[in-house]
Amino acid sequence: MKIKFDSDLTDDQLLWRYMDLSKFISMLEKQAIWLARADRVKDKHEGRFPDEMRRVMEEFYKNPSPDDKSPITTVDDFYDRLIKNTFISCWHKNFDENMVMWEVYGKVNNSIAIQTTVCELKKCMIRSQLQGHSFILQNVEYKQSSETSGELPYEDYFFIKRPHFEFEKEVRISLDTYDPHAEVKKTAIGHSLFVNTNDLIKKILIHPDSEDWFLDAINSIAKKYSINASILRGSYGNTYI
Repeated sequence: MKIKFDSDLTDDQLLWRYMDLSKFISMLEKQAIWLARADRVKDKHEGRFPDEMRRVMEEFYKNPSPDDKSPITTVDDFYDRLIKNTFISCWHKNFDENMVMWEVYGKVNNSIAIQTTVCELKKCMIRSQLQGHSFILQNVEYKQSSETSGELPYEDYFFIKRPHFEFEKEVRISLDTYDPHAEVKKTAIGHSLFVNTNDLIKKILIHPDSEDWFLDAINSIAKKYSINASILRGSYGNTYI
């Protein structure tokens, strides 16, 4: 398996994951980060090929090589297989919490944000459990389809998003299980990336508008799962984009 870490991500870079209580408990219970299948996320442009790349691929499928034994015959079929074999987890890159991220991804008051670093994320992964073609931790680029020219490895298209998402400052985990020579559309809706959550989680922030009982509940949950991270209430006043 190919494992790639973005060289532009420094080990001390802080990463945040905003989530509701159920996802937090699931992470602790399973000792895993959930990687959602790419076609299950809200943005239906995930992994879309830029126009230039699509034209090149269409020409390829019109005139396939006689030696090509792949069952794929069209660009749309190729894309459908890719999104059903790419599994992602999205993290926010910042050195402080972010008000916009609370509003978008912590929509209810009973939500939290966990903080880690690039270094800890890389260290806490249980790599022996990884299976597939590639595993990538990389910055997302924000640009229009027309700004992408030439041919790129197909995994890279899952790290390109439209500019209006730039506020997310996303660092993405991607697990690719694509096999061009197999029937690969009937895949699970996600994968569990097994981690040591006590090493992963360096700080827990609860929603700034949450009630005191929720802070008590998160403290009790952290104690149950032996999480040693500090637990604090978030603050809109100290956030920035």
